[in-house]
Amino acid sequence: MRPESPRQAVSFAKRFRAPYIAGGTWLQPSCERSRQWPAQLVALNPDWPEFRGIQEAEGGLSIGALTTLDELASHPLTALYLPPLSGFLNRVAGPGVRYLGTVGGNLLAGGDLSALALALDTEVDLVGSKGSNNRRVARWLLDRPGGDLLRSVSLPDCRGWRVSLEKLGYRERFSPTRATVVCVHDGSQVQLAVCGEGAPGRLMVTEAMLRDEGIRELTDLEIVVDSELETLGWHDPRLRLAVRRMLESGLMEVTRYA
Repeated sequence: MRPESPRQAVSFAKRFRAPYIAGGTWLQPSCERSRQWPAQLVALNPDWPEFRGIQEAEGGLSIGALTTLDELASHPLTALYLPPLSGFLNRVAGPGVRYLGTVGGNLLAGGDLSALALALDTEVDLVGSKGSNNRRVARWLLDRPGGDLLRSVSLPDCRGWRVSLEKLGYRERFSPTRATVVCVHDGSQVQLAVCGEGAPGRLMVTEAMLRDEGIRELTDLEIVVDSELETLGWHDPRLRLAVRRMLESGLMEVTRYA
């Protein structure tokens, strides 16, 4: 189905219980693994206003959900606001996937960008049957209203922030992410997030511990991180160990000159 507008796309998706499709780089392998293909798909149009492209907005950047990963990696505003992201995206997938895959699809699949979006405390702009609304990405990832359509992602003005992005995969370019760890220092505090084989999430307890010197002196950081990861659904102890090592490295990188 090819709707004429975002509102019509939402209507089709809810009426026919049909998934959206843009790049298809996540939907196709997902359907192949389950051997179940939807009877109908709702095709999204990147020419709809605000759905594709990167532009400066009030307080930061606005990134259209149908912007491809390749476009995001090569855009000059990405280099200005998030210099480490361009190089990191070259490790997200092969060139063909980056050429077709979209920012919105990566977030919906819990891909590498979901950890970055959580660590930056971004907002998502949604189109629903009753109009548009904004949500914090952390809330949206936990509770996505059925059929609502992601239009864009708003990033804060993170110029000058220190950002570390690390990825662990079986084969960095061509396999699903086992773990992505993002550490952000905004000039006053650290924000941490993970995604991968466990659920995506902010490490809020660990962040609070790092802010409180008294707690930090009395508590083993590794124990706190390990417990928080397990709560988020990271049940493989060897993978949790790898994530802790990635966090240690990222924290050293972003706090080096703090």
